[in-house]
Amino acid sequence: MVIAPLRRKVLRDLRRLWPQALAIALVLAAGVATLILGNGAHAALSDTRARYYADYRFADVFADLTRAPLSLLAEVSALDGVLAAEARIVKLGRPELPDLTAPASMMMVSLPARQGAGLNRLHLRQGRLPDPLSTREVVISADFATAHGLQPGDGMSVVMNGKRRMVSITGIALSPEFIYALGPGEMMPDPRRFGIAWVPRDMLAGAFDLEGAFSNLVVQLAPGADESRVIAAIDRLITPYGGGGAVGRVDQVSHAFLDAELRQLGAMVKVLPPIFLLVAAMLVHMTLSRLIALEREQIGLLKAIGYSPRAIAGHYLELVLLIAGCGILIGFGAGAWLGAGLAQIYARFFSFPFLVFTRDPAVYGLAALVTLAAAVAGALQAVRAVLALPPAVAMSPPAPADYRRDGGHLAARIPLRQSQRMLIRHLWHWPLRTGSSILGVAMAVAILVASLWSPGSIEHMIDVTFTRADRQDVRITFATALAPAAFADSRHLPGVMTAEPFRAAPARLTKGSRTKRIVIEGRPSDARLSRVLAPDLRPMAMPEAGLILSEALAEALDVRPGERVQVEFLDGRRARVELPVSGISVGYVGLGAAMELQALNRATGDGDLVSGVNLQLDPAQSAAFLAHAQDAPGTSFLTVSDLTVARFRATLAENITVMITVYVALAAIIAVGVVYNFARIALSEQGRELASLRVLGFTRAEVTGILITELAVVVALAQPLGWLIGHGIARAMVAAFSSDLYRVPFVMGPQVYATASLVVCAAAVLSALAIGRRIGQLDLIAVLKTRE
Repeated sequence: MVIAPLRRKVLRDLRRLWPQALAIALVLAAGVATLILGNGAHAALSDTRARYYADYRFADVFADLTRAPLSLLAEVSALDGVLAAEARIVKLGRPELPDLTAPASMMMVSLPARQGAGLNRLHLRQGRLPDPLSTREVVISADFATAHGLQPGDGMSVVMNGKRRMVSITGIALSPEFIYALGPGEMMPDPRRFGIAWVPRDMLAGAFDLEGAFSNLVVQLAPGADESRVIAAIDRLITPYGGGGAVGRVDQVSHAFLDAELRQLGAMVKVLPPIFLLVAAMLVHMTLSRLIALEREQIGLLKAIGYSPRAIAGHYLELVLLIAGCGILIGFGAGAWLGAGLAQIYARFFSFPFLVFTRDPAVYGLAALVTLAAAVAGALQAVRAVLALPPAVAMSPPAPADYRRDGGHLAARIPLRQSQRMLIRHLWHWPLRTGSSILGVAMAVAILVASLWSPGSIEHMIDVTFTRADRQDVRITFATALAPAAFADSRHLPGVMTAEPFRAAPARLTKGSRTKRIVIEGRPSDARLSRVLAPDLRPMAMPEAGLILSEALAEALDVRPGERVQVEFLDGRRARVELPVSGISVGYVGLGAAMELQALNRATGDGDLVSGVNLQLDPAQSAAFLAHAQDAPGTSFLTVSDLTVARFRATLAENITVMITVYVALAAIIAVGVVYNFARIALSEQGRELASLRVLGFTRAEVTGILITELAVVVALAQPLGWLIGHGIARAMVAAFSSDLYRVPFVMGPQVYATASLVVCAAAVLSALAIGRRIGQLDLIAVLKTRE
């Protein structure tokens, strides 16, 4: 087979420039991999969720009640837009297991009488469903079973409504209702301390005195039904029975957290891949423009012997496309592997029974198209400049630089060594080239900064939430709001040093057309354990009558201090009041609102009630306290701050470490590619000059020092610019990550900038070592041959 001359030249160029070509290909591969892994993981989670919801009939509307007769279900089912409705009993129990050293809770959910019927159906991992007539058989959630090593056939003790019952585990299952199984009062799933048990209805009805009644309602809507109208109709029916207000999927805890994760993953896809590809385009342009400048005589010769500008341009574009093709193939493989791994991590974290991971050709096609566009865009400008030269001009060497006219003569007046003057004149004479090199290195620094910011922000979130705001050791939440005597009793538990009551009142806040369903927390006016913090992190005094809203809630309602909001309480007397907004607080988890405890009790009209108590304990008596508190009458669940923080750290560390490792690795590849390419191009451009210096008597170390010093200057100048760009990218990512469930604060410590710079400097050192070795291998005779 005869190979065309220009194509043979492409192959020779690839063989000669393979280190630079590989560096460019890896940068392009990083962009492709980022695009594919983000889109692949996002699509896998979205498709898995959609299929799981459809196959197991996940409900659309959810409502909790105090006690309603089963006859109400017929009225709900008859509502316009309701396709199916199910009345359930859902209550909290307390599992007792030998390996439980801290309090745990278990959500008890009744099963329909007919196995496999109803909404929110179970996916059995092991065993079988309970006998509907049994009063001892249960199915438990898979994560809880794994955490405690439980298997079908095992037994355990569960405290229900103050009475201990022995139950037998018949199966282990998953449910679309509890993909994100969050325990009461917890911020992160903790399968050791919270699990789900699905039990026959009669068993729960007897335990909680709900024969012929129900406490929870789930509804599936007909296609095209107006959710808001159905919810309003359901609210009218359940209000007389203590209904706390029906909610759609958007407010269902499991779905809301999964949806927030998907939005954040989508935001990551929109931010990072374009930046990676932009850097790749810059690198292609920088490399190709200098390569073409070095080959201007060859281009002139090709023109002189009859090659058209289009053919020559096609030759260089073919070179770029081959490099881009290698990068795309590497990116395809890395992106598919990383995307599948990331999706599997999410699937385990969110308790999916299966994973739908399809390699959508559209995503790969988009990644290839965008990458090729970026590479070609970087090459076109470089090709156009030289192709415009006539053959005679192109075949002549470029005119020597006039450093005096460019201001380089100023370097002569500075008391520097001759090699240092040469360096300054060279950098000054080519400002665009120097600027593009600085920008390329700066982008590598910026990507690292944007990938490393989150750990510091997470630590700040933990410090503010668990050290400055909520400083209690334990929070006891009662099953129902109780008289203040319950608070007094808790003060006499072993080890209690300080106690503060609180009231949690579910409410709907409205300002104009904006509405949010939240929980207003009433706190003592002089609270010291659970405090409200101002944006400057100073404790805020509780107002006598007004509300303090978190920044996120105030933004969601578009309300400012001094304005008033409509408040509809969703339990008790369901009072409606208008309250002023007295202040704005900082808060990173959920939408928060706080009032002075007595003011909240007056607003609800329910009298003096407390929902629980915050406690500070004597560490030496914590074990005795936990033993007594779990058995205290009326206690629904306990939240131990140390365990919550530990789980919060562990969960975030697992997820963030994976993401950060992937993005830092890709950013490090870009850093090496940018710095190494710059060093190699500088060597190619200055090979003749460096060889001349060797002939004139400069030592190898002195000649190497000139080039390495130039590299060091460019890398040093790039650092502050990279910090600034990375700071902006990180801010954009923080804004994209914010949701109603939690906000990540923007905290950028000096260690982030230092780490990013160290990685880039390490890449520069490795590149310098490689360049130094090549300088020692220069063929002085070959380099000094005249080009005229």
